[in-house]
Amino acid sequence: MHNNCIKNLLNLKEVMVKNVKSLKDSIEVYIELPVSEQICPHCEAKTSYIHDYYTQPVKDIPIYFKPTTLIFKKPRYECKNCGKTFYPKNEIVNKYARKTSRLTAYIVNELRSLIAASDISKRVNVSPSFISKLLPFLAVTNSKLPKVLCIDEFKGNSGNYKYQVALIDGETHEVVDIIKCRYKHVLCDYFKKFPKEQLNNVKYLVTDLWETYKDIGMTYFRKAKIVADHFHFARYACNVVNEIRIQVQKNLPDKERKYFKHSRKLLLCHKNKLKTEAQLDELEYILINYSENLRIAYREKEELLDIIHSKEADDIRKQHFCEWVKRKS
Repeated sequence: MHNNCIKNLLNLKEVMVKNVKSLKDSIEVYIELPVSEQICPHCEAKTSYIHDYYTQPVKDIPIYFKPTTLIFKKPRYECKNCGKTFYPKNEIVNKYARKTSRLTAYIVNELRSLIAASDISKRVNVSPSFISKLLPFLAVTNSKLPKVLCIDEFKGNSGNYKYQVALIDGETHEVVDIIKCRYKHVLCDYFKKFPKEQLNNVKYLVTDLWETYKDIGMTYFRKAKIVADHFHFARYACNVVNEIRIQVQKNLPDKERKYFKHSRKLLLCHKNKLKTEAQLDELEYILINYSENLRIAYREKEELLDIIHSKEADDIRKQHFCEWVKRKS
């Protein structure tokens, strides 16, 4: 009765649980297959004669957050008809495997939950290389493209490439696919696999200001409007302000430089988000007393942010943005 309760708890119903050892950093479960009549895989004769036993350590899913090993004692049967020996089949571990089938399923489920392979490796006490071998079997290329397709790169560690490309559904914010790198020929090879109907289904291609993405859009998404994400406009404007701030800071005396160094947040933050009068007064003092170029760059940056965050109608915002661009030309 006690053995049956443990078997049910550990979901090891086809074996006998002989012992469970809870060590400091791991758990060992000693199990054994019961003796039963087997059919010889060579001559199909029946036999229940045990030739010997083989004890095999098999890694299993963690128990109580500890890596778990099954100490699996397997009987090797001998066929009296043909003299061959064999091990009986079981659902716990496949032939020649050193990890249970359910451990592999557990790792796959964790990967689908977007948990880092390094964290899974530590949790289940398997090598990262074993986990990496499972990734190609999980790779699925999307067969449909959304109406609003967002494309942007991110820094990853896939193969020898520094950046990977994420495709996002702009309406649902779900990941459509991940491309291994941002090289133009790789992107072309990816999108040319889609039929023309799928490419024409994309009505908006949302991207940053990188020329390669624009070329991809004009080549493959001829019926889509190419939209530059306003985040990148705002980032470039803030970068210009910060570059001028650094130039001004370098030319200041040491004592004043320490004070001016704290101006970064004030200058890059949208003015509407400053909460106190002291912050506004300090910002005004910096803009008046330090640099004309800094004051001009800050003013233009604020105008752009006002247009981006405006709640006016789209056509009015578009008009204001075009006027802002013309003033910089």
